[in-house]
Amino acid sequence: MTDIRLKEAQLQQYREQGFLTVRSAFDREQAAAMITHYMTLRAEGPKPGDTGGTSDQPHDTNHQYPRMINMHEWDPASDGWARRPDLLAATAALIDDTPVLRQTMLYFKPPGGRGQGLHQDEQYICQDPLLGLWIALDPADDDVGQMVVVPGSHQHGLLPVEPADTAFSFTGGQTKMPAGAIAVGVDMAPGDALFFDGRIIHGSYPNRTTDRWRRSFICHYVGAHSKTFEPAPGTHMSHLSHA
Repeated sequence: MTDIRLKEAQLQQYREQGFLTVRSAFDREQAAAMITHYMTLRAEGPKPGDTGGTSDQPHDTNHQYPRMINMHEWDPASDGWARRPDLLAATAALIDDTPVLRQTMLYFKPPGGRGQGLHQDEQYICQDPLLGLWIALDPADDDVGQMVVVPGSHQHGLLPVEPADTAFSFTGGQTKMPAGAIAVGVDMAPGDALFFDGRIIHGSYPNRTTDRWRRSFICHYVGAHSKTFEPAPGTHMSHLSHA
């Protein structure tokens, strides 16, 4: 395990680009143990808040392995991983505030699973600042639908939303991309961490493989002094009737 201690250059990258990758935040053995833990929980049956995405794509394998949410509320191991002191310290440095755990999720994304339309997290969670932390549990590359980000897009503020193509996205909404926006993939090894601003455009494409998974442990944090805001019309996913 890496004891994360961010340097000024990393803080500056986060401020400018809206995201930061930290290698080996969890060691490979820990990532493998987390896979075993969550596959065991998944095999036990439904959990509160499970979702496999929109129902119009019944053959999407995400329906067989639905996303878990807020595991920290009922699973002590998840709570411990999400509140690891060095992760909280890194988050505090990035948002310049005392971090408060807002949400946890576990995405399984089995072979053939849909991705998620590119979006801003504050189009779902109306608190600012908001920070996402994405921990790769499997190797994440283009073939399995790695995380993609639009560098610097957090500087555009909250953008309009539009319907997503649910043949490729397990959610029904996405961000309207600003002119000139370019999405780039982030290659990650098991245990790598991606910190990202609540307003950076990000998401993923489908898992095109027949034999590889892309499991990930995700946390969202707000600051103790974060503000809840009312989104402008057309900028929140709830403004789409089928998102």
